[in-house]
Amino acid sequence: MTAPTAGLLRAPRRKGMMGSQSVLPLVAAAERRLGAEAVARLLDEARFLHLPDPGDPVRERQVAVLHQSLRRNHPDEAEAIQREAARDAVEWIMAHRIPARARMLLTGMPWPIAVWMLGRHAVQNAWTFGGSGQFTLLGTSEFQLVGNPTVRGETSNSPICVWHEELFQHTFRRMAHSRLRCVETDCMAAGAEACRFRLEMEPAAAGA
Repeated sequence: MTAPTAGLLRAPRRKGMMGSQSVLPLVAAAERRLGAEAVARLLDEARFLHLPDPGDPVRERQVAVLHQSLRRNHPDEAEAIQREAARDAVEWIMAHRIPARARMLLTGMPWPIAVWMLGRHAVQNAWTFGGSGQFTLLGTSEFQLVGNPTVRGETSNSPICVWHEELFQHTFRRMAHSRLRCVETDCMAAGAEACRFRLEMEPAAAGA
């Protein structure tokens, strides 16, 4: 069963590129929360002369600077903006990159099988969210990103990849099981060899 690969994106010939959904939803969410003036400064720091069209590849260095500038200049709002942007990115991908038939198949499967298939699909399209980093599955519910460009050169006492964490969580919640939660267990910014993520099943609400 290979339904998710129907939305497979061809990786650009030029290395070090990421998908535009790592930029466009972030800019939109930042504008809603910070205003156009603050966003213009972020884009200038990341050297965006103009925004990419939806679906176009973007240099990972620009994506990294944009995310890092947001965290550095707006620490109180950055997490909420990144999480909102990640959810919006998933919704766009579902609408434009995952065929309706594939979505129906996934949501009708036992969730462990859907998780496995979505994980394989993520590996095939990893350049869109991981750039030149190496994304691998460690198990059905565990995966890692070595060389994550969005935290390259950063240091932190705790994991900071909330954009990736929310991107994975919303993907699996929307297409595998609504109670799946994604947690970043290790982060390169905190000294780990890779940014590692684990899926967990939240307990059902009382009376559900």
